[in-house]
Amino acid sequence: MQEINLLCFGFGQVAKEFLKSLLKYNIKINLNTTSRKKTGEYKYLKLKYKNFSFDETKFDKKLLIEIRKFSHILVSTPPVGSKDLFLELIGSNFNLLNKSKWITYLSSTSVYGDHKGNWVDENSKLIPNSKKAKIRLEIENKWKDLSKNYPIQIFRLAGIYSKEENLITRIKKSNSRIVKKKNHKFSRVHVEDISGFLLSSLENFKSGEIYNIADDKPISNEEVLNEILEKYTLKSPTIIDFEDLENSALKEIYLSSKQVKNSKAKKFFNYELIYPTIREGLNLL
Repeated sequence: MQEINLLCFGFGQVAKEFLKSLLKYNIKINLNTTSRKKTGEYKYLKLKYKNFSFDETKFDKKLLIEIRKFSHILVSTPPVGSKDLFLELIGSNFNLLNKSKWITYLSSTSVYGDHKGNWVDENSKLIPNSKKAKIRLEIENKWKDLSKNYPIQIFRLAGIYSKEENLITRIKKSNSRIVKKKNHKFSRVHVEDISGFLLSSLENFKSGEIYNIADDKPISNEEVLNEILEKYTLKSPTIIDFEDLENSALKEIYLSSKQVKNSKAKKFFNYELIYPTIREGLNLL
C-alpha cells in the first residue's frame, strides 16, 4: 500500500475531494492541513489529521518546522491581494522542501484572458484582462520558475462546480440571479474530475508542466439554464443582462470569453472524464 505524507495548503472543496479519492484507493495518508481553524487535531471522514492555523495576517510557526517531512503538497489557496500565502510562508527557504517529490499548485484559466470565444490551450497567448487574473499569472510564473529546481506541476482550473455547489443549487436559493451575455461560453470542470487528475498525477508526474483542467464542452449559462428549467420544476431566476451588471467582481468573470482545451492533461494522465460536460454533471441528459 502506498503511503504519503500530505500537506493540503488550504482545505476547501478540491482538497477534500482529493482526500476522498485517496481513501477510496486505500492509500495510507499522514495528513496535515492549513485553514482558519485553530491549530489542533481534527477528523475528516475517518481520517485523523493535524491542522495548522493560517490566514492572511498570521500563521502557526510550527508549520515551518513540520514542512520538511511532507512528500506531497497541494496548494489550493487563491492569492490574497497580490501575494501567494504559501510562497510568503516559505520565502527563500525552499530548501525545506527537499524531501517533497510532488507539489501541485492550483492556478486558474483566468490567466488566458479574453480570446473572443476561441479555443485556447497551454501554448496560447496569456492576456489576463482583470486585476485578479494578472496577479494570478504573476504568481503562477513564480511557481513555474521554482519548478526548475523543485518537483512542481501547475493545474489551470476552469470554473469549478460540484454536487453541492452548481447552477441548480444557485437557482434554488431565493433571489438567485443569472447573468446573460450573448455568445459567452464557459469552460467548467466538476470537482470529482479535478480530484481524478490529481490522483492520476501521483503516478504520472512531470515537473515544470502546466495542464488545463476542464471538461470537454464549454456551454453558456443560458443554454444550461434552459435545460435545467425544462427538466426540473424550479422557479426561473432573475436574468440580468451583462451590460446592466453593477457587481464589478462578477463583471470581471464575463469580460473574458474562451473555450479551454483539455487534451494535454487527458492524454498525459490517461484520464477519462467522469463528467465530460455539465449535462452529465447536473444529470440533464
